Amino acid sequence: MTSGQQPPVPPGASSRIKERQDHPEHLNRLLAYSHLYKTATRWRRIRTWGNVLLALTAPLFAVFLPAGAGTRGAIAALWLVLGRTVLSGVEHIASLRAVTIQELYDTKLFHLPWNQALVGRQPVPDDVSSAARRISDHGPYLNWYSVDLGDTPWPGDVLLCQRQSAVWSRRDHHAYGTFLAISGSIWALAIIVFALVRNMTLLAFLVALFLPSAAALLDTIELARSHWQQSVKRRQVEDDIHDVWNKHQANTGDIPAEECRRLQDATYLLRREGPPVPNWFYNRRRSETTAVTNDGTTTLRSSTDPR
Repeated sequence: MTSGQQPPVPPGASSRIKERQDHPEHLNRLLAYSHLYKTATRWRRIRTWGNVLLALTAPLFAVFLPAGAGTRGAIAALWLVLGRTVLSGVEHIASLRAVTIQELYDTKLFHLPWNQALVGRQPVPDDVSSAARRISDHGPYLNWYSVDLGDTPWPGDVLLCQRQSAVWSRRDHHAYGTFLAISGSIWALAIIVFALVRNMTLLAFLVALFLPSAAALLDTIELARSHWQQSVKRRQVEDDIHDVWNKHQANTGDIPAEECRRLQDATYLLRREGPPVPNWFYNRRRSETTAVTNDGTTTLRSSTDPR
């Protein structure tokens, strides 16, 4: 905020995030980016299920149609290239659109300035409305930032919402990365045991089992590592939020809005570069994570140090 510029919220007042977030203008942005994230994950799902299909059918073909191992290996290699070029590119485009509208949602809800140098132009309302209309059930999207903000003044209430986002993402990325690592390890061990039981030669194992499974195994390894790295980086943002909060806890209305904008920039970059957590995994953990972040926020508001 430049010198002489009026703050968007009166000094010492709350920005009423809990109330305003369910208003149509904000809810539509939330619905829009949620739909676009779902579109991106659909492309990821096509890629994933193609990998899984090749991997799961490899042992069956190795037993009943061993003569076609070379052809299946070529198909697996072609799918690997297709998945890492075309499908990955389409997924990235949809994900980038979602991240941009999510940034619009946060900045408007938080009364933060738009960083055009980092994000580019704001999405036009027509595109937001078009995407939002694809979701008819608004129930799961109400009270999106669920933490109790009490009478925390702006921009302290913004910082608490940014914290919920950071903690939520950190936990989900770590958990999903672990899930992928365990799943990939189990499958790798399974095809090795299968090859040993069948007394397959190394060449037969590589052509009939490993090559068809290579795309799935490579994706699993890379995704697990990416989700773990994302979790670590989210923790760094979370720690930064705690430092800002502890420094100004006596009067959170004195938190410089520039600090929230800086943290929002870091969050945007992580969203833009990081892999999304699938909806089914997010929904499975949602109730627990909501309770955990609500409890954590209550503790933070009543203590000088959450650690």
